[in-house]
Amino acid sequence: MSLRRSGAALVAVALVATIQVVTPSQASPVPGAPACPAFPADSFWRADVSTLPAHPMSSTWVTSVGTTARLKADFGSGTWDGGPIGIPFTTVSVAQPRVPVSFDYADESDAGPYPIPPNAPIEGGPASTGDRHVLVVDRDACRLWELYSAYPQNGGTAWSAGSGATWDMRSNAMRPAGWTSADAAGLPILPGLVRYDEVASGSIDHVIRFTAPRTANAYVWPASHKAATGGASDPPMGAWFRLNAGFDISGYSAENQVILRALKKHGMVLADNGSSWFMSGAPDPGWNDEDLNRLRNIPGSMFEAVDVSSLPQSSTSYAVNGPVTTTTVTPTTSTTATTSTTSTTSTTVPPAGQLVANPGFETGLGGWNTGDSRTTLARTCRVAHSGGCSAEIGRRQSAGDAVLDDSPNSVTSSAAAVYGGSAWVKAPAGRSVTLRLREYRGSRLVQARTSTVTGTGSWQQVNVLLTAGGGTSVSIDVLVSLTTTLKAQVDDLSLRRM
Repeated sequence: MSLRRSGAALVAVALVATIQVVTPSQASPVPGAPACPAFPADSFWRADVSTLPAHPMSSTWVTSVGTTARLKADFGSGTWDGGPIGIPFTTVSVAQPRVPVSFDYADESDAGPYPIPPNAPIEGGPASTGDRHVLVVDRDACRLWELYSAYPQNGGTAWSAGSGATWDMRSNAMRPAGWTSADAAGLPILPGLVRYDEVASGSIDHVIRFTAPRTANAYVWPASHKAATGGASDPPMGAWFRLNAGFDISGYSAENQVILRALKKHGMVLADNGSSWFMSGAPDPGWNDEDLNRLRNIPGSMFEAVDVSSLPQSSTSYAVNGPVTTTTVTPTTSTTATTSTTSTTSTTVPPAGQLVANPGFETGLGGWNTGDSRTTLARTCRVAHSGGCSAEIGRRQSAGDAVLDDSPNSVTSSAAAVYGGSAWVKAPAGRSVTLRLREYRGSRLVQARTSTVTGTGSWQQVNVLLTAGGGTSVSIDVLVSLTTTLKAQVDDLSLRRM
């Protein structure tokens, strides 16, 4: 991050335009904080800008960022120079102790204390000399805390930082005009990150954060701060760009197509100074770095600046003009009761777009079974991620993996098709949680793909992708490592063809 302060009078570019209705997407929750949306559904973060006009300065601004410079996914798996590739974040409970933070730019930072764990992940790793962002979500209060140039002091009992900001994630309130944040544009960072769980689910529902080497001595909504590293021909902080609608994405992988569709629909917002067309994202072991690198084939000339002057409801709010659209899918259920004192059989038709029936266990446990003889399975309506009920799994006789299996395997696979699996799991803290997709030819296993997280005691979403390789069916399973005294809940499973 460059030039946190401008040193000159702050200049905001005027917003004057005819109002155009734009429909935002429904807000999705933050991983690890299922009750917290990544800002409201009517926030600019979720605006569809695919039909807005090009900005009059589009050609000039694209030339500034670089017509031959290439798109870059500045995130991935593994490490680079000893640190994670991307900007990490963590979630904490309301019980997390708050610690004092001292700021270089205290007059534009939100005063502490901040709920930062001593071991909070730092962008670039503990030894980094870069931007060293720290992002923390209080999952109980739905409040986001972000630091720039963050350094733990005295074992993390205090922190020092260049700047910091906090947001109510359920509010569209902006920072005061002229104020920075942990980002040069004065914006929150977390909602603009590309995350693997989004790509695995098949949809990114928000604007993406990106950087450019030079910016004008100005900022435009939704930004509240400038860096002034360039001149009048350079884009201001807050400038919005999108991938050209006619750009052919068919030659890219299913995962990369999710990113490219988001760049066409939601675009990306200029939030910091840095390398040209560098998109920000969160590190994740699921990323395929080689595949992400193929996005480097896309030159800057394939982008255009967007005129978003019709979007803001006001200059002090992130809210956009236009109605919010939400979609509720109601499962179609038919129940057949047998004349018996011991059993009732329910058959549930998969909801629209789903390949598995009864994904939320609202009608019982039909379509699901235990994956081995030592797993226990019950339906509970005491706890649920959504709706009123969930599946509860445990272990009998010995510790090990409790397995929830869609049984029998009824999802027919198609060669080369990409399938995305997703599940919300509430597992005890420290226990291993795995989502598994398996492809079979008859009874023979062709391949398996897994994604594993560590339980936190709260609801977590797990996602995994599988590209069919010539089998006849696809199965989805959830495995949780448990002792005989522990239970885990599973809800809102999904299996879709991408």
